[in-house]
Amino acid sequence: MRIMKFAALGKAKKIGLALGLTVLLNVPVMSLVSAAPSIDYHVWSLQQPDGSTISSSQLVSGYTSKYFYTASDGGQAFMDPKTGTTTSGSSHPRSEMREQTTSGSNAAWSWTGTNTMANTAAVTLQGGGSSGSTTIGQIFNSTDSIPLVELEYEASPNSNGGNFKLLYEEAKGAGTYTDLSTKAALGSKFTYEMSLTGGVATVKINGSQVFSKKPSFSGKQFYFKTGNYDQTATSGSVSTTPYTIVELYSVNVVHN
Repeated sequence: MRIMKFAALGKAKKIGLALGLTVLLNVPVMSLVSAAPSIDYHVWSLQQPDGSTISSSQLVSGYTSKYFYTASDGGQAFMDPKTGTTTSGSSHPRSEMREQTTSGSNAAWSWTGTNTMANTAAVTLQGGGSSGSTTIGQIFNSTDSIPLVELEYEASPNSNGGNFKLLYEEAKGAGTYTDLSTKAALGSKFTYEMSLTGGVATVKINGSQVFSKKPSFSGKQFYFKTGNYDQTATSGSVSTTPYTIVELYSVNVVHN
């Protein structure tokens, strides 16, 4: 009888151990599942530092590359190497999305309506760990082929990991920079909103307005850009080594 009790108890322990292992194995697997980035790829194309342009239909179909992939925390990663292919009129390679219409053509809208882009982002690697800056969002003047507003994240080891600065340019070559007091540590999430509504350009970071200006011109057309356009990366041999990485967790564009 004692042997029977021992055998039964031993079997129960084995079953309990097996069940315990099943639970332990399941928990880490579940914890690794991250939410996908909230981005409507139907209205974006992607410019990459190898010179390729990826269409909205390709993005919707789940396109990935060494420059554009889902990060371990679920963010959409935009990787810009130190050297790569530049686009016309630029001396810096980029991993950046350009706004499209729902039909797949290049967007170009009037400044008189409501035009807003609100994003949640993080810069997880900046200039190989050294100081530098990267453009994370643009209101681009399609008519004159210049940015009206560029929002940049600037690495700064003495300022909690990073500052923001803003380029405002109404005429080519006449742009001015404004250093913003808002800070965000490298790797930390922040929100930003860029708007050209009723003829006034505004920028908000973490819900607070940091810039507002009414352009002196009228009759122009614009579009949004977002991603990673590193201002210290240069034209050269296409590299696949990460230099700067920007992650986007959500992108919300509204036109009315």
